[in-house]
Amino acid sequence: MKKIILLLMILSLEIKAQNKELNISIDENVETLYSVAYLSDYFLLNKHDNIFKHKLNEICKPLKDHKAVHLFDSLSANYSFNYYQPVEWVLKFSQFPETIQENNKDLTHENQSDKKRQLLSEFKKELIKFHQDSLYQKYLGSVASYKAAVLSTLNSSKSIYRLPVYLEDYYGKSLMSYNLIVSPLVHSGGFNIELEDANQSKEVYAVIGPNGEVDFIPYFDKDYLEYDMILHEFGHSFVNPLLLKYSEDIELLSQRYYTDDLENAGKQQGYSKWKYVFNELLLRATTICIVKRHISKEKAEKLLMYEKSIGFSLVELFIKHLDDYESNRDKYKTFDDYYPNLIEKLKVS
Repeated sequence: MKKIILLLMILSLEIKAQNKELNISIDENVETLYSVAYLSDYFLLNKHDNIFKHKLNEICKPLKDHKAVHLFDSLSANYSFNYYQPVEWVLKFSQFPETIQENNKDLTHENQSDKKRQLLSEFKKELIKFHQDSLYQKYLGSVASYKAAVLSTLNSSKSIYRLPVYLEDYYGKSLMSYNLIVSPLVHSGGFNIELEDANQSKEVYAVIGPNGEVDFIPYFDKDYLEYDMILHEFGHSFVNPLLLKYSEDIELLSQRYYTDDLENAGKQQGYSKWKYVFNELLLRATTICIVKRHISKEKAEKLLMYEKSIGFSLVELFIKHLDDYESNRDKYKTFDDYYPNLIEKLKVS
């Protein structure tokens, strides 16, 4: 009987997986932006050598003096236009080669200075000119077959399209869309981006760079891409709202857990405040739990070992408490339902 029930559960999951769309692409807006970033020697680029960099150096070297390159350099160096911000900004536009109009989205933020807004407006115009330049168009043609090869490899995976269902199964909620953008130039890591469409529905993006190259073609290791990065980046959309809702309670936990060692480990990973470290610890714990639940215990253990190696040993405590959530899904229908209990458990751990 248990085998029959398990088989029915797996079949149900497979049916849901077939109906849950994951859009995979190499986005031309992101690629144009990161081509400019590459020519400006942006610090957050992929460190692996690949054909895209070779072609940029070969064809687009004269564009290093393009105004778009100088503007990006100024914005990233002096106006905090870095990390996720440039990607979020460029995804709010319609696709090239249109005159990248705003898609009913506010492209400015109240806390931006007038100077930054002015520079962004000017940068948008110059980015269009950069994209339209004949040298850049020649570059795009020269790498088209390599883009197709990368996407073909990703689409051949038998498990990548199941990942949205694994996420929704664990968190007990659904997202409107799952959009995976891979980029040959983005650093070995990724960003979670959420945008609202005209109907105020959230479009969720995971923008991820390769973790290697094979024969100069960007390589996305299956485990790295699917279990570490995709589950992690999309997971932000489930976990981040709870960070805002329970920020005061989370801040109180800092006295118990935010040691000097953990603070240093967090800064090494790019997180300068306790609340962001807490959020990462939790997200990495849930990712490991999803991998253990749907992939394998061995892969989950490998992820945990990595977290310990970078100073995030506290992830193991989070996993221990998440066992209560997983064992009582009749009581906790969603991860949101369980979150307050997790905080209470951490107060006395």
